[in-house]
Amino acid sequence: MARTRTDDAPARLDAPAEPLGLSRAPALPPPRRRRRPALLALAVAMVVLGALGASFVASSLGQTTSVVALARAVPWGQTLTDADVVEARIAADPVLSPISYADRDEVIGMVAATDLMPGSLLTREALSTQRFPPPGQHLVGVAVTTAQLPATSLRSGDQVLLVPMAIQGMAPDAAAAPGTVQATVAHTGPVGVDGLRVVDVLVDDTDGADVAARAAAGLVVIVVVPGE
Repeated sequence: MARTRTDDAPARLDAPAEPLGLSRAPALPPPRRRRRPALLALAVAMVVLGALGASFVASSLGQTTSVVALARAVPWGQTLTDADVVEARIAADPVLSPISYADRDEVIGMVAATDLMPGSLLTREALSTQRFPPPGQHLVGVAVTTAQLPATSLRSGDQVLLVPMAIQGMAPDAAAAPGTVQATVAHTGPVGVDGLRVVDVLVDDTDGADVAARAAAGLVVIVVVPGE
């Protein structure tokens, strides 16, 4: 007997099920961005200012000036020579007042008014036209041992006393030693092979000969006095 299909045959299990009573939501357009002209103008201004600032800094760093610098140490009172100076290029700075290298020839032959250190910039205040020693004073070299001066290093401009030492074997009244003399340290040399250090001092011209004679005999002790 042939099978007949009836309307109540079961539906296929793999057929997709359609939602009941629901429809697809309509597609919405993307939200419109609100433009803010003020913020845009501010951003542009900041970019422009940053570029201008960077350009100014680069330009300032690139602008240098040629000045006079010290090639080596120049003690107080020494005359400046060609070998003492060198050209240096620095960024322009209103705080600094070094001598322009174009004026280099004007400072050659001038006298150091203080100890000049190598690598430092040369200024007008550090130089003098007054010859050394100044009028009314003598420059005397005093050779002393380590026991005849303080262990503390002497510096140019230090005020000292030159104290006479009694000559051994002579009575105090027969020593004919000059009294204590006030002096100013001009320069301190290195210790020589003989163990002596020569200290250049400025003394009044009336004391120069006596100090020189006693210094030649090694009969001077150097005492540092308080500065003003």
